[in-house]
Amino acid sequence: MISTPELIKQNMIHIMKLMSDSSPRMTYVKAPQVVRYESDLAHSLFNRIIAYKGLQAEDALSDIASIASHYKSSKLPFSWLNWSHDSDAAELASVLEEQGLKKSGHSPGMALSLEDWTYQAPAIPSFVIKPILANSELSWFKEIALPAFGLQGELGDAFTQVNAVLGIGEHAPLRHYVGFLDGRPAGVVTAFQDGETLGIYNVATSEEFRRRGIGSALTAHAIREGQAAGSKQAVLQSSDMGVSVYRALGFKEEVIIDFYIG
Repeated sequence: MISTPELIKQNMIHIMKLMSDSSPRMTYVKAPQVVRYESDLAHSLFNRIIAYKGLQAEDALSDIASIASHYKSSKLPFSWLNWSHDSDAAELASVLEEQGLKKSGHSPGMALSLEDWTYQAPAIPSFVIKPILANSELSWFKEIALPAFGLQGELGDAFTQVNAVLGIGEHAPLRHYVGFLDGRPAGVVTAFQDGETLGIYNVATSEEFRRRGIGSALTAHAIREGQAAGSKQAVLQSSDMGVSVYRALGFKEEVIIDFYIG
């Protein structure tokens, strides 16, 4: 049976494969020891090593050096993820630092069992949540998500394009939701149904509407929809600031994901 930390990792791998496959500017690579993707875009979100295993292999050190060199040769920023539940996480951290990568931060990976989950979100007056069903409605998503994630110009265009391809249509693997406060778009969230696992992504609230419970309400709504569709567990990657919000929904920290930037 797959562990919960590994389930969080696999959900991220699956959504990034979908995103890579939907964008002509991104390339997904899966080999026995590594899962990664790359692009011609100048942001580490679009150039990333998601997972590396087999550090004990005879050629592992040269393989890691070769991968890092490949990304460095493009002169574009890239990130390498190190998962705390991996048996060789401490050794990989040392190897990455030897290759000149710098630890830039971390993200708690969290999970929530949906078997008997219920949650009553605090009422937010004049707040309404709607699904994004048409390309014309993606302007709401762009208005909120792109500033929140610092994606401008071609980075924002690429991010919007993959979310449109994957999130619009009857059989789309992603579902985007937007929350309106007093008729104005205030927050967004994306849900990724991956078998019985529901991945929560792109939780963002416009700056002027923060600290009103909008992110929590949107996340709870997406979880209810996923639960009704058959999801047994929800997973996400949080910021340190978001941990308390997700704990209130019932999530628990399961793994720490360290980010190394090259």
